[in-house]
Amino acid sequence: MAILSEFVDEEPQDVGALLNGLRIPSNFTRYGIMEDKDTISQLNKWKANAFNALKDLRGQLESKRHEIQTSDLIYTCAAFQGDGDWVSEDMRALSSEILALEGEPSLFVEEILVKYVKPIFQANPHPMLSVETSRKLPRTAGGYAAAQDAYEGQVWKAHPGIGNVLLWCVQRIDTDAYERLWHLVVPPVMTLLDDFEAGYKLLGIKVVNAMLEHAPYPLLNRTGISELILASLNRALTFLHSPHTPAILRTAIPSATNLIVHTTEPGSEQRFTQLCALLGDGVIGSVWMYSSEDADAVEASIEVLPILVRALGIGVTRYLKALIPQLMHPLHAVPCKKPRVTLQLSSLRALGAVSQECSPRIENWRSTIVEGVAKCWVVLLGDEQTNEESEQLRHALRVVCGRLWEVAPSVRKEYIRLLELDAAIFETLIGDVIYPHLAEADAIDAPQHDG
Repeated sequence: MAILSEFVDEEPQDVGALLNGLRIPSNFTRYGIMEDKDTISQLNKWKANAFNALKDLRGQLESKRHEIQTSDLIYTCAAFQGDGDWVSEDMRALSSEILALEGEPSLFVEEILVKYVKPIFQANPHPMLSVETSRKLPRTAGGYAAAQDAYEGQVWKAHPGIGNVLLWCVQRIDTDAYERLWHLVVPPVMTLLDDFEAGYKLLGIKVVNAMLEHAPYPLLNRTGISELILASLNRALTFLHSPHTPAILRTAIPSATNLIVHTTEPGSEQRFTQLCALLGDGVIGSVWMYSSEDADAVEASIEVLPILVRALGIGVTRYLKALIPQLMHPLHAVPCKKPRVTLQLSSLRALGAVSQECSPRIENWRSTIVEGVAKCWVVLLGDEQTNEESEQLRHALRVVCGRLWEVAPSVRKEYIRLLELDAAIFETLIGDVIYPHLAEADAIDAPQHDG
């Protein structure tokens, strides 16, 4: 255990007292739902004092007037590296500066996991993990009742910031070190990921994403943890109607897709089945079925949909009856309701991915797509305000029309019909796509004269 000690003639200030003052009060775990104004005021006062303490701590480290265990310092500051009601942008920046002053703090990752993270989480062992090896158990230890008991007396929740510390550690673990640190990393990660509170689950997904960047995928498969993580990520798609839902969807869907792609063989039935479950049961069967009126949740799922669509490839065709209407829906005007341009843009990008992967079947959906695009274009032209979002939408609509021509050339009939209906309106949408082809066709059909 390293000790930072460099003395000067001036008597050093009490760094230990500063670190103790930076221990986050447990009441911050209830800050968002707290109604006691006195307690809220006390926590806000603590936060202001903590900011000053971080400044003082940075000053002492810069002047080398300190004697403190490096792991204690890193553990304290890493709690301010992520999100939380106890953190501000300025505090996050200050803690980053302090950690940077320590040279290579990642050398202390194992010590922090052993000294701080493990003791805090081990009071609530995960019911699906072996206590000795952190491998997946064949069945829940202690049965269903034990699984529910895991949510009782969650000691780790009395330590706000411990999840941020875990994330900080995982972000700094090299691939070669995972085999040695597996038993220290997996239990707290799975505890966060399987928690019943959406905020902790979101943090767990972030830690999983960090872990998947360097953890060896054979190790994930060999220990059964890939199966546990995938099941947890799929369950995360059922955490709807929470302020954290959009963020959960934006992180869980790409994470699950990434995990499936790296832990299954290309073209295998296992990969196809898992990706279909993620799209069919997770996105379509859960998010779109039960949160259809939650525009934020729907937009979040559509925003990351292209990642899943490209992974599944031509297999997406079995879901076109659900995908195309959903992606077209935001393009249709709703009376007395302003269009949500960000959702429209996300839908068009997702449609582009679907069209590319399912090009042989898009022919059957060309009329539906043209109708949605044309109606959106008319509404867009009717809006006298022009801004960056509207310009992006114009461009996206034109791109879809161009791509539709490439994958379904018979859409020419619908395009000609639009021009016949109102060329002044629609030639700016499809003119660049269809006019060159019409001119080429006219040249071919024109009578040839002998010279």
